[in-house]
Amino acid sequence: MQDKLISIVVPVYNVEKYLRNGLDHIINQTYKNLEIILVDDGSTDNSGNICEEYAAKDSRIKVLHKPNGGSSSARNVGIEVATGDYIGFLDADDYADETMYEKLITVCEEKNCDIAEVMSRDFDESGKMIKDAYKNTGEVSFIPRDEDFKLLMLHKGDSSFCTKLIRAEFCKDFRFSEKLLNEDFRLILEMLQETDGVWSIEEPHYNILIRKGSNQRSGFKRELYEAVIANSDYAYSLMEDYFPQWEAEADRFRYVQRLDYLLHIPVCKMTVDNECYQKVIKEIREEKAIWQNNKYLTAKQKKNLSILSIAPKLSKKAHRVLKKIKQSGK
Repeated sequence: MQDKLISIVVPVYNVEKYLRNGLDHIINQTYKNLEIILVDDGSTDNSGNICEEYAAKDSRIKVLHKPNGGSSSARNVGIEVATGDYIGFLDADDYADETMYEKLITVCEEKNCDIAEVMSRDFDESGKMIKDAYKNTGEVSFIPRDEDFKLLMLHKGDSSFCTKLIRAEFCKDFRFSEKLLNEDFRLILEMLQETDGVWSIEEPHYNILIRKGSNQRSGFKRELYEAVIANSDYAYSLMEDYFPQWEAEADRFRYVQRLDYLLHIPVCKMTVDNECYQKVIKEIREEKAIWQNNKYLTAKQKKNLSILSIAPKLSKKAHRVLKKIKQSGK
């Protein structure tokens, strides 16, 4: 099986503190036939030099330097130059267990599939696990594309590309969006339209670092939340065209994403000229009967949607005051 080449694409941007750990886990993979493509996306710290240092020691490593364009741009560059039979993607501040790619390619070859995935875990910077794997049975199961869509709508599926290995011939027909954030979710939906499904290894082999200040993992980022709303609309349109049996699940997904948007948007951004905000408010008000009767939404979610649909600004201001009072009492 070692005759099959795996190309691993790693976007690198200002991660010098974490990069060596991630690279060490890649070069020490038990599957050795690797093409490791490090795309330095205009780093202003020492990340680019660390990439060159590792390339000088390991001939499997290729380093590309480019102006900063975001992780999607870096990934797309990696797809263009990849020469492997399979393509995987890693984030430079995370790390893969050293058996991950051996596990993945074994399944890909045995099942002759387009996509295989492993489970992931979340850790903080101290190494403490803050979220365990969704499943850890050790089993290998096939998730048909319609079932995978359903799981994604219920926030149980995995849209991350860092947990996956993809047949290169299939992968090269796609590109990550360089205009919209939440790009992994968008692309996996696009891929599901062109494949039978995903083979899942129910073991945790990918380790996600949740760090303060990391991109897209804290605070309110307008572009990210607007992309989340746009992608939920895209998912709903796919349901209508391909998966009408999952209408209630797709409805649930739309409203959960809208609730998340409203819970995070600052009051100062809730303005008449904010098209996304006005769209979301209009929808939850006009579609009240739909979300009130959705069996997948919790009572708390419905309560929050109801409050926010009636007095969005006032409810958020009140919540902020109560939160400060609670914090001051600790």
